[in-house]
Amino acid sequence: MTSSKELLEFTVPAAIVGAAAGLVAGILGVMAGQPLGWAVVTGLGLALPLMVFGAGYAVLVALGKVPAGVFAPAAVYWVIGFPLALLVHAIATSWAVTGTPGLPPEPWKFLAFRALLSMGFAIGFLWMHEQLGRHWWPRILPHNRYARRTVEQYSHLASSLEARKLATGRGRR
Repeated sequence: MTSSKELLEFTVPAAIVGAAAGLVAGILGVMAGQPLGWAVVTGLGLALPLMVFGAGYAVLVALGKVPAGVFAPAAVYWVIGFPLALLVHAIATSWAVTGTPGLPPEPWKFLAFRALLSMGFAIGFLWMHEQLGRHWWPRILPHNRYARRTVEQYSHLASSLEARKLATGRGRR
């Protein structure tokens, strides 16, 4: 398997997180009374950029540029990615509603506020990515070097935490 195919396969959990966020946004749009077409645009306008940014984060993990399961790099990544994804969503929504793509009023304030919200998204993304990944990566482990590297990182982290608990006397008895 080529490296790019392995990377694409490795990013599946991250892409699913973005798709799930878009699905929730679309469902909430319908529940809020949006016409079905608008709700679909709402969902896709959020899902697609979050899937792309999520896959980008997964590629950084796969290539060893950021450590797996560590919050700080995820927070830094999403403080940029999340506001940009929501900006794409706002432009798509404006296009669906008015027929013309447009920026939200005061785009810098829009981006700054979304950057503040990004920490919550980063926590949720990291948690969901790990939950989905722990089921997906072992399946592709035999033929995917990135899954193997990531699973090894998590195994090493778990061993280190267990050793630390035992050394401090807080281990299970």
